[in-house]
Amino acid sequence: MVGETTSLKYPVEALPLAGVRVLDFTGSLGVYCGKLLADVGCDVIKVELPRGDDLRRRPPFRDSAPPGADGLLFAYYNNNKRGITLDWTREEALPLLEELSAIADVVLISPDRRRPIAGLEDSPPYLSWLPMRTLLCSITPYGLTGPWRGWRATSFTSFASSGGMHPVGPDAGPPLAMPGQQLYDLTGVRAAILIVAALAGDSRSRSQTIDIAAHDLGAWQRLVIERYSLIGRITTRETNFGPPPGGVWECRDGFIDIAAHSARHWDMFVELLGSPEDLSEPLYRDRAMRAQLFDMLTTMIEHHIRDMSAHELVERGQALGLPCALMYQPEEFLDDLQPRERGTFVDIEHSLLGLLRMPGPAVHSSNKLLSYRRPAPTLGESNRDVYVEELGRSVDELREWSTSGLV
Repeated sequence: MVGETTSLKYPVEALPLAGVRVLDFTGSLGVYCGKLLADVGCDVIKVELPRGDDLRRRPPFRDSAPPGADGLLFAYYNNNKRGITLDWTREEALPLLEELSAIADVVLISPDRRRPIAGLEDSPPYLSWLPMRTLLCSITPYGLTGPWRGWRATSFTSFASSGGMHPVGPDAGPPLAMPGQQLYDLTGVRAAILIVAALAGDSRSRSQTIDIAAHDLGAWQRLVIERYSLIGRITTRETNFGPPPGGVWECRDGFIDIAAHSARHWDMFVELLGSPEDLSEPLYRDRAMRAQLFDMLTTMIEHHIRDMSAHELVERGQALGLPCALMYQPEEFLDDLQPRERGTFVDIEHSLLGLLRMPGPAVHSSNKLLSYRRPAPTLGESNRDVYVEELGRSVDELREWSTSGLV
């Protein structure tokens, strides 16, 4: 079995942020931040609108799951969290929001015009119901200020509007986006780091608003703006793609991905192919010359590499010091020895979806820093625990709120 079946019994009090409570009002943009905080021990309470988070309805879905079951993305991004429902767009929710925030250390929000959070003031951005000691972190596409505040976006459109998509992909085709929602996940990582830093500081660090925009982070991550502002270079898809032998090559038994840029890398690559005479021209050691001879060199390399074994090339290339790797299909990666040995995947039992294999903790440490303890919550799973047991409200009140659509 690839994944290690987790017992979900690791004591949360042994994790570094045990005892920190987080209210998570975010959608797909901020969901990874909440997940990271939950993984390191925070008691993260996901606060969903009564109809449920949109991510519950986003594919892929498990084939054997019952009708209406959550999508696998929701199951992954929300494990380790508890879950309650509350229509936080309504003014009637303000008393409950005040009570919830009184028992929280951190509040995560992703407000937009479709789903404004009750009590959110624009200037300066703050929540009227938030205690001064509570850290507020807003994670949005374009931030809480500026003419684009409140605009809707996806990871795809945020990547495009930040300038990051412009240089990605072959020059002959349209620009390409990163797969999945990598930009949004990267934004969530940045938010989690800043939250941990604020929690580690003195009490003044917590009494503030952290305003993170995916648009800003997208502009930063590929160094497109820096190159333009410092040296006037506009990175194009042609100059960004790189000359041979960089890229993916088809072999007789699979594909190999090579990252080779310097003259030293070129020498290694030629040696890897057996030092063929047509590739041994000293002129080809120059990267700029290889870029000019892109098509010719590509044809020459394809002629040599197509009948070779990708697996053997990677073994020999790594021995030479050449950055290269097999390009795996998902099932090949799952069956590979490296993720098996590293415990890259864990199996978690979900009440509706059954046994789910998911990426395990991305960090290994001598003392455990993060762990998987519980599956993603079903809709409103912790309503009674939070509203009745922790806030002291009655079961009758909870029933009334449910009837009115407040929870």
